[in-house]
Amino acid sequence: MEVTIVVIDDNKDIEEHALLFSLEDKYGKVEFFDKPSEGLNFIKTNLDINQIVLLDIEFSGSDREDGHKLLEEINKTSALIPVILWSGINQTEEEFGDFINNHAYGFLSKDSTLEESIEMVDKAYLKLETSLDNTIEDWIIENEEDKDKPIYISTDGKSYSLNDILREIRAQTEIGKEFAVKLNALTIDLLLRGKKEL
Repeated sequence: MEVTIVVIDDNKDIEEHALLFSLEDKYGKVEFFDKPSEGLNFIKTNLDINQIVLLDIEFSGSDREDGHKLLEEINKTSALIPVILWSGINQTEEEFGDFINNHAYGFLSKDSTLEESIEMVDKAYLKLETSLDNTIEDWIIENEEDKDKPIYISTDGKSYSLNDILREIRAQTEIGKEFAVKLNALTIDLLLRGKKEL
């Protein structure tokens, strides 16, 4: 599975951090943004790719945004993107609780060892790898000829192919969420009725 590591940090020196080179070696693609608005725009316009975000907590200057606001915006865009808070400051429990409430995947200090940092990103990668949208994508890759066949009809009568559904799930639209809920319910129903293979 391919993934892009998106780093949002207004300190340009962070672009030379050893972790980013290690992640590039391991995962292939790292996108660095020192302007929070540009990083958020990249995330929003690339929902068709797998992304893991390393997000700084405090920003300064004219493009002042804080990690709280950015995390909320990313989560509104798609709850499927793991966001790891990557900061050089210590948060109070109350402040960190706010990040957890906005579905931060985890917190990583910039003082963490390279091994600890890679381990956190690896866990986020595993979360992505086992997600519904990536399971669908793997199926599409193996069954290329069936990817455009209609497989789902919404309550308003619109027909969706597996490719369409993949886009809807990644964009976290109502149709994507509805399909995911129904597919999970069907899977559980089949398992409870003793059907071992789906």
